[in-house]
Amino acid sequence: MKERAAYGFGGFSINELPCGSASSAHAPAPDRTPIPPAVPAFTAIAAIMGVLAVARMRRWKKMRYMPTLLAMLLILASATTTAAMLTEEAGEISYQVPRADRIAIGTVTDIRSFHDHTIVTIEVDEWLDSPLPAKAITVRTECGTNVQTEDEASFAVNETAILMLEDVDVSEHRFRMVCGEAGKHPISDRDAILKALPDRPQKSGDSEDEVVRNPPPNPVEFILPATDRGLDMDRDGIFDYLIVEIDARTSEPGRYYLHGELYVPLGMLEKNEETGMTGIGFHIIEMAPAAVYLNESVRTVSINFEGGSIRNNEINGPYEVKVDVNNETWGFGHAFDHTTGDYEYTQFEQPDLLLSGPVRSKADAIKLAQEKAAGLGIAVREVNHTEILIDRSCEMWALDFKGETFDERFVIYGTDMDEIEHRTLNGTWKGIPMKGVPAIGAAGVVAIVALVGALLVRVRRR
Repeated sequence: MKERAAYGFGGFSINELPCGSASSAHAPAPDRTPIPPAVPAFTAIAAIMGVLAVARMRRWKKMRYMPTLLAMLLILASATTTAAMLTEEAGEISYQVPRADRIAIGTVTDIRSFHDHTIVTIEVDEWLDSPLPAKAITVRTECGTNVQTEDEASFAVNETAILMLEDVDVSEHRFRMVCGEAGKHPISDRDAILKALPDRPQKSGDSEDEVVRNPPPNPVEFILPATDRGLDMDRDGIFDYLIVEIDARTSEPGRYYLHGELYVPLGMLEKNEETGMTGIGFHIIEMAPAAVYLNESVRTVSINFEGGSIRNNEINGPYEVKVDVNNETWGFGHAFDHTTGDYEYTQFEQPDLLLSGPVRSKADAIKLAQEKAAGLGIAVREVNHTEILIDRSCEMWALDFKGETFDERFVIYGTDMDEIEHRTLNGTWKGIPMKGVPAIGAAGVVAIVALVGALLVRVRRR
């Protein structure tokens, strides 16, 4: 697995976007190797101002040092800008349409921020291209409570927009934005986007009947009522999971995938002036998938909501549960709803042992991360933040260690070292510039230091 690096400022990290200089969906992945250190331009400008101040105090005459100072300013003029992460053409509809897997008009119903990413839930109003039966989708952005990504899309609850989407996991209705913020369009762009669709090059496997708007009826019979219970795995009196269970069977044997949302309703939203629609707001606490083989025999299906997310949201029950179902071919949409008991969020905690995944024990995951760090020559201390991520139906540990200067994140996809992903967070001291601030490369820094040194030598000779 390729190493990834993220650097940032003031507790934030900066990652490259999928559309840096190529398309995200149908081009090689962007290079995520560390970029060379750079110095914010304002630091260099401050250095020049300091030299000018010395010049004034020393009463330099006839501006004989102007050529030197001019050279320094030329170095600044050649600086790059971190805001220019997307190519100019990436903002054009003609550029985005061929690179989007799907295009939808939707209204934001919930925004849920995590440490290094945000999950936005969107109610689909209309599919403009490659439609799915899904009425609600989620879009992940690489901005979180402690991470900021340049040019990433931003959303607001009750906002309606046209979205250029890249598939992440269609079976679970999960997507990313194509070209970040540039891939989000106002409703007024609808006609222009529809006009661009006929010119879209046909992708491999495309056909006129590839997408069927009306899937067959759901073959799975869910036998109500569903039940819920807390699971205390370490017997400390606090639940590690909230388990929702229901019996199910089908006349079409096969593997089925369930996608559950644990949420609380927030009441009616304000009317959207652009669309004239008024929706019901809700706050998603946790999302959990499940994969199960079903046949004619009745089998109990479990959807496991991790307790740490419930506690972190600090919202008491009862909670609402909505479940969708699909198989390898079809997305059947809504399966069943359930209302849980009157739990308090303090009854839950993040588990130290997962119910699924390649590495279930947190202690084992920490040891693997420490091995990976040692192999990379990175000194790490204690774990100061832990998240449980989900990839399809498997849970994975994401561990943030305190390093010598920066936080070091390790995501445990498996037990092999090449299955452990590493990235460096909070790279303020690595010299990564803030958004929109010009930066000078290492060569420029050396040149400026040399020039300032020459000036000081000349001053001393006087």
